Amino acid sequence: MRARLVEDIELYKGIFWIVDTDNIERNKDYCFKIPCTSDGNSSGIDSSLGIAKSGDTYNHQATWNKLSSSMTNNKPYNYYPRGRVEIRNGVARIFLNGNINYDEVVDFLVKEFNLISHNGIKKVTVIEDNSQHYLCYLDNRYNG
Repeated sequence: MRARLVEDIELYKGIFWIVDTDNIERNKDYCFKIPCTSDGNSSGIDSSLGIAKSGDTYNHQATWNKLSSSMTNNKPYNYYPRGRVEIRNGVARIFLNGNINYDEVVDFLVKEFNLISHNGIKKVTVIEDNSQHYLCYLDNRYNG
């Protein structure tokens, strides 16, 4: 008898990069997720990765610096488009670079972070952030 795969139904917040825009599913390894409640309270964090000053989420630069060069392709943390999923009071907010703000990426992130009503999510808001903070190689203002 084969073992049945258990579908992941945990709710997550965290950070992500989209390094492959041709095959969005290949970005699963670039999603750094933290189990949380629908109020955004963390229920566990991998302390071997880069933790933000708040202590309950990840920091892009610190996390990237702990990845292998085969994952980073020897690029700096801000080379690829990236973003963050935050959750508060049943509302999930996806902050991301404008170059990856399209349906296929948003659908992937909703699925990957399990941003569904079953997990207490009432609304998912996408916030395109074209500030210096989220610049990447796809932006003409990027200076890596």
